[in-house]
Amino acid sequence: MNSPLPTKPVYKRQRFLLSFIKSMGKPSTVIDLQKLLFLYSENQKNDFYDFIPYLYGCYSFQAAEDVNTLERNGWIMKTENFIQYRFPDFKNQSELNFSDNYVPPKERGNSLIKLVYEQYPYFAINSKIAREIMDEPGLSRIEGVKKSLKKNTQVLFTIGYEGISIEKYLNTLIQNDIRLLCDVRSNPLSRKFGFSKSNLQHYLKNINIEYIHIPELGIISEKRQNLETDADYVQLFKNYEKSLTSRQQYLEKVYQLLSSKKRIALTCFEHDPLHCHRHIISKQIADTYNVTTGDL
Repeated sequence: MNSPLPTKPVYKRQRFLLSFIKSMGKPSTVIDLQKLLFLYSENQKNDFYDFIPYLYGCYSFQAAEDVNTLERNGWIMKTENFIQYRFPDFKNQSELNFSDNYVPPKERGNSLIKLVYEQYPYFAINSKIAREIMDEPGLSRIEGVKKSLKKNTQVLFTIGYEGISIEKYLNTLIQNDIRLLCDVRSNPLSRKFGFSKSNLQHYLKNINIEYIHIPELGIISEKRQNLETDADYVQLFKNYEKSLTSRQQYLEKVYQLLSSKKRIALTCFEHDPLHCHRHIISKQIADTYNVTTGDL
């Protein structure tokens, strides 16, 4: 008697990923899956997953999390770093079809990684194995991308993560040469995937961006309740600005970090900086120390 099938994946992207894993036929390594998924997404302009330049090249944290979810729910098996679909004969009407004109590369392992690095050198800038697998022209292209990302001007940026993936958020930091992220949330927990303090700090460490949390510059959640109109926000930020007179040491700390790192970003949740207290912090520091600011 056949075992009952697991519950259908909740999200469309998870159903896509499950169909993608099934379409590969043979078991795949975790790294190969990430590279193949990336190449398909680039070729077909598929926007289920975003990728960042990580330790072995292009990587999606959300895809990795969805793989774990599919394994927990019984759709796939992971053994010795290999991923395999568990029901090859099952015809699922909810499966997503792939473009007939897409032919996946035959390369696997380091050959596949090298192929990605050659075509997309940006995604190799944080690789720990590039020197092992790339020739000199390939390494030169990667170094060229690294140099193009370097900026010399000192800027205090702000960035919110509302409405974007953790990968898009991190790419924005990388592409603006942010060297330190200053988290000004009072409580650095988030229901949005990837943005709680522990995860965010871990990701940043592996892309060579420092992290610091300054909760003293946050606004407690109780004061953010019942904000419905622009007038509500205006009043909240007026009160917050007044409160900064007793928090000068923390504004000074941000300025010292800016002086040392040259390019840092204040972060909180809201997409619109005018709906977030980070714009008050940025303005105060700009007015006091005459520094350049910007919003990402």
